[in-house]
Amino acid sequence: MSLSELPPLDAHAHIAADVSAAQVLGLGNSVVFAMTRSVREALYTLRPGAASGDRLVWGMGSHPGVEQTVRQFDGDAFAEAVSRFALIGEVGLDRRGDDEAQVAMFRSILRAVAGRPVLLSVHSTGRCGAVLDEVERAPHPGVILHWFNGTAAEVSRATDLGCYFSVNAAMSPASLERIPFDRMLTETDFPASRTKTGASRPGDVARIEAVLAERHGADVRTQAWVNLAEVCGRAGATGRMPMEVRSVLESVTPGG
Repeated sequence: MSLSELPPLDAHAHIAADVSAAQVLGLGNSVVFAMTRSVREALYTLRPGAASGDRLVWGMGSHPGVEQTVRQFDGDAFAEAVSRFALIGEVGLDRRGDDEAQVAMFRSILRAVAGRPVLLSVHSTGRCGAVLDEVERAPHPGVILHWFNGTAAEVSRATDLGCYFSVNAAMSPASLERIPFDRMLTETDFPASRTKTGASRPGDVARIEAVLAERHGADVRTQAWVNLAEVCGRAGATGRMPMEVRSVLESVTPGG
């Protein structure tokens, strides 16, 4: 696959678990990492007859900002289901809700994915330092910090911990400036902040690509895929990706 044929990469978006096949086709040629908010929701995407696609990657999540998810979290059920997914997300910590319960849930998730070939899309709203504390406590090579608005020191710390970052056009210029270009992936977080991200649907990363191209003067899409190939390689997650996504990853990997 030539670099000019690389599809748009949306490394963090939300799609209803009951999405129809026609709606999946509406995503066009984009590759979308679709987050869920609970194990139950994630498992529903695997039901017989569920809509899927070679460019749609479902994540298994336990969203820290959803009170019911935190309250009903079952660590054993989560651990049992990890092998069915290449992507874990959305998980992490949030400034709202029960701090102690969220930390317990996130620690349980990090234990469940230890040594497993998965990527993790990690939420850190209002809890950037606390999230990094947990990642440092239980490192994983596949951590992707979603919409990370940490300080320069926190970004440096996250980079030293091996983290990658998925970024969108709603982020401030200061936040984007702090993040190394060779650790960036593009995202929409659709449908959140649609007016700020400029995304009309999951996979519509045109605005963030334009913002990053203006800042870095480089081929943003190619760099995003190179970065994704690197984090997938580190985590061992490449082989779990859908065949078409795997093909793109291999096309941007030296010797792939």
